[in-house]
Amino acid sequence: MTRDGDAQVNVTPRVRALAPLLLLFVLAASSALLRSRAERILPAAVDASFDIPAFPAEVVRPFSFGLRSVVSDLMFLQAIQVHGGRGSKMLTVRQGLHDDRAMNRLLTYATDLDPQFAGAYRFAGNSMPRQTIDGKVTNVLEAAALLGKGMRERPDDWHIPFTLGFIDSYFLARFEEAGRSFAAAARLPGAPPWIGLLATRNLTEGGDLAFAEQLATAMGEQATEESSQREWEERLLDLRMERDLREIEAAAARYAARTGQHAPSIAALVRAGDLAGEPSEPHGGRYQLGEIGEARSTAKARLRIRGRRGTLAAVEVQ
Repeated sequence: MTRDGDAQVNVTPRVRALAPLLLLFVLAASSALLRSRAERILPAAVDASFDIPAFPAEVVRPFSFGLRSVVSDLMFLQAIQVHGGRGSKMLTVRQGLHDDRAMNRLLTYATDLDPQFAGAYRFAGNSMPRQTIDGKVTNVLEAAALLGKGMRERPDDWHIPFTLGFIDSYFLARFEEAGRSFAAAARLPGAPPWIGLLATRNLTEGGDLAFAEQLATAMGEQATEESSQREWEERLLDLRMERDLREIEAAAARYAARTGQHAPSIAALVRAGDLAGEPSEPHGGRYQLGEIGEARSTAKARLRIRGRRGTLAAVEVQ
């Protein structure tokens, strides 16, 4: 009896000493089981969940049984979630690459299913181009392609060609294309009158003065308010001035190519026969020729587009 009691007395301190280790073992095992369970019930990652269906839109469309707009809306809502998940923090090209591609896939699929989905085109133009922390812009060409499709499918919505015009002008420096998009927007019901003025400025920068003058004439004839009519009359004078200045500069280039020197004045161009006659400045000023053959007016600045941050060289094409 004494011997058994002694053994019991000796075991108890040993168990007490091992208790922390046993407790640690139990906690570790429980943690492993809980982690395994959590991984099984964890929702799918955003990267995996936000994507288009496995079937092409042309296959889904005839088998959607009148519900294709529902599927299109679902793709659109996923694109909004991807855009919202970006937050306001600027990322590098590589960091935002997955979201860029997801936005393009989702919105392309949505508009393939429902080509009349004007809201998706508008959203694409405003949300897809992304400024990066390293000074580039991504998803621009993809957004322009979607907006081009939107112009064909929804020719009644002025917001779509207007947004395409902005992208072409601001990001890509495609001024003639931008001017034509702005012109298409300006002709549609509900478009603000200043879009037409923006169209003529871009057309002038792009070199299509003839179309700019046609647009200004048509817009002036359609204007119902006296103030708008005056604006278009002034714009026609601006375009006439630009045409004169380009003729002077072309004459100066011919003079320099022939003589090896820059013409000292417009009068010298006329005397040399490179310019038929000195044109009159339509705003009441006069024309001058700079030292390197650049012409200007003393009355008004030329129709130029300044201050662009985006150029073709700064666009990261994905």
